[in-house]
Amino acid sequence: MRKNESPFWPQKSILNPPPAKEPYVPVRRVRMTLTREEQHEVDRAASKDYQIGIPILMEHAGLAVANACVSMAKALTTPIHIFAGKGMNGGDAYVAARILKAWGYKVTIWDCFPGEAHTATVKVNRAAAEALEVPIRLASEFDPQIWQAGISRMIHEQEPGMPCVIVDGIIGTGYDFTRPLPPNLCAITGKIEEGHVRGARVIAIDIPTGVDCNTGEVDPGAVNADMTLSFLLPKKGITVAPGRSRAGQIRIPTIGLPINFADIVLGPEPEVKEEDEESPKD
Repeated sequence: MRKNESPFWPQKSILNPPPAKEPYVPVRRVRMTLTREEQHEVDRAASKDYQIGIPILMEHAGLAVANACVSMAKALTTPIHIFAGKGMNGGDAYVAARILKAWGYKVTIWDCFPGEAHTATVKVNRAAAEALEVPIRLASEFDPQIWQAGISRMIHEQEPGMPCVIVDGIIGTGYDFTRPLPPNLCAITGKIEEGHVRGARVIAIDIPTGVDCNTGEVDPGAVNADMTLSFLLPKKGITVAPGRSRAGQIRIPTIGLPINFADIVLGPEPEVKEEDEESPKD
């Protein structure tokens, strides 16, 4: 028996070194965030290439928002106020309101764009909410000073509920910091913040209104959320300062797409090549 085959001979030593390991090469860089343009491309691919249309995605998103409201409200008697826009976020808001109404919650929709045209899918979900007699009122009439705090309690746990839950579905990834929020929307977000200060809990759909999806820059009238439901992947604007401070807790609920769907559609995230810095001259 040779020495290196003996059970008493050290398996790793100078005389018997271990085989060299191959250098680690990462397979790819998976995406961690989405920009505005990437989100639009993912939505387009889901609808056109994979036959998962916008109505299906909107239904899943609205269900995720409704579940978050239930978790935040803690009691069936906690009022839920949903601010709805005219785009995709508004559609998610109308779906959430319809589901919450069916579950027995006291929910009110506050229309932030009265009289303006909605997209076809949003229009259908708004009509469905109206058919189920969900109150739809003008957002300009919202008054955060009429709440009665501390009246909601869980029957089986005796846990105090929230004064109310507010859902921000006004503007999502479409907000651009170069175009400030108009005064009428700033007045609405100001009332939301007043309610927030009075004890309400705020949930933002996808990204808080007034936060730029690509840069994270924040409008002075931006919504300050306790929780942000960002679908598929976090939007880049809520992962960098100062937008991160407005997002609160970030949750990524499923909306019926594979967890790596962005990588499937967009490919792996490109590597950032650092430019060689020139050495200072003497």
